[in-house]
Amino acid sequence: METRSCPSMNELRGVARVMGMKYFRHLSKLELHQALQRQLHQVERAQAKADLPKPKGKDAKGRGTRRFWWRKSKNKNKGNAATTSSDVQVLNTLDPIMLSELGPHTFQFVRPNGTVVVYNIDTLVQYILATGNFSEPETRIAFSDDVLKQLDNAATAAGFKFASVVTAQQQRAVFEQERIKRDGLLGLERCMGEVVTEMLHIIEDDDGEEGEMRLVMDVFPSFADLFNQLKSNDREYASHCHKHYVEYLRGPPNRPTVDESGLFGVVLDFMKQMAGKAPTAQRYGA
Repeated sequence: METRSCPSMNELRGVARVMGMKYFRHLSKLELHQALQRQLHQVERAQAKADLPKPKGKDAKGRGTRRFWWRKSKNKNKGNAATTSSDVQVLNTLDPIMLSELGPHTFQFVRPNGTVVVYNIDTLVQYILATGNFSEPETRIAFSDDVLKQLDNAATAAGFKFASVVTAQQQRAVFEQERIKRDGLLGLERCMGEVVTEMLHIIEDDDGEEGEMRLVMDVFPSFADLFNQLKSNDREYASHCHKHYVEYLRGPPNRPTVDESGLFGVVLDFMKQMAGKAPTAQRYGA
């Protein structure tokens, strides 16, 4: 219930996000409002204390020197790539990879500009091992060897039984081969997408006789060849692509494909045959 003394939940969460509050999404509206009021009072007291006139003289000079050395020590410690201090103020309250709530086991990474970002340990380790990308997902800043060792230690301390990211970094050749294969599969998918788009143009064209000739002599053989290559390398990926292409040919429910040429059924029959266990590519000249 919204009242004049309590803003809406969206407004409260927006203020909490700006103020850098952690783990605010699980709070109720009343709890979040009270927490923001407490934090606002703390900021006001700190501002009032900062506005007080500074004393002059020898004592003030000594305090200024101590503050200078404190800042120098703080800047020196800022060079560490990762930190586990609970006093560090972080900006994100969601895991940058999965966009889910931060769990109990987190890893803090300090960027060169001093910005601190927090990741769930399990999602960060799985991301690195799955992609072979040994850099921060958001900024592409390369993780140093020390950071990877800290991540391994944090994962072990949290009880996760993942492979070592340090060991995985030493096997870059394996990830490079997977990357080359993945790029090849993406290239096949793009070529198949262009062929499927040509099928849709033929279906929506009113010249059925010419469209039938183009399908049998050019479009169907090209698609069969590309689909068989994709299927021989990654059957599951080929199955997902095939389902996507069929949905694309059917069109959205509120605006289905208009069969101007009368060849829509022929195209769907061909796609069903290609999805079978024994593709009939020879029938279409492939």
